Amino acid sequence: MTSLVSDSDTADVDDESDRTDLRWIGPATAQVLEAADIDAADVRAKRVAYRTLVEAGVNPGVAAKIRREHSLSWSFEAGEGLRRRSTQIRSLGSDEAEWIAASSGDWADSSERTGTGSGSTPGTEAEADGSGDPVSAESAWRDRSRPTPPTDLDPVSEADADILAEAGITSVRSLATADPEHVADVLSIEPERVERWHEAAERAAE
Repeated sequence: MTSLVSDSDTADVDDESDRTDLRWIGPATAQVLEAADIDAADVRAKRVAYRTLVEAGVNPGVAAKIRREHSLSWSFEAGEGLRRRSTQIRSLGSDEAEWIAASSGDWADSSERTGTGSGSTPGTEAEADGSGDPVSAESAWRDRSRPTPPTDLDPVSEADADILAEAGITSVRSLATADPEHVADVLSIEPERVERWHEAAERAAE
């Protein structure tokens, strides 16, 4: 009797079965890996990284589990410097930059400029703290504008804040607007860990 299954079909089934022999790789993930020409041997030999799997189309959460199970690298592009890390994260440090730029100028010069045709008066600006004193008003404005550090969030320790600072995340606002998966990838830490921080920052920013 002639077989209705070709050798190529049999090979495809065997390849998928080989991939699904690995923990955390189900049929759907196996198909994604097959389309990207990634087999079980590549995973076992650590020829792929977390980023490789995600770029191939694997669900980031599943990719993180596969990475942990097989001790894969987060990325093969480590060691590129903090400057590149920071530019990879969207909306990082903008509020800090604005605050530093505003608070680093000379208040006396600013007051002088205000009185020479800006359209506003020192008295108007001084209303910020209710004292009528321009210097006190400026100080009060600085306090209100100062970025909230990530350590104000319960899940973020001092050590965690140091890690986030490597990517330019130095405030609750910048953490809330960052992409957790991208941050985890850039800093080579667990996505779930960054997600906890991110969720806390979003709640605080509401």
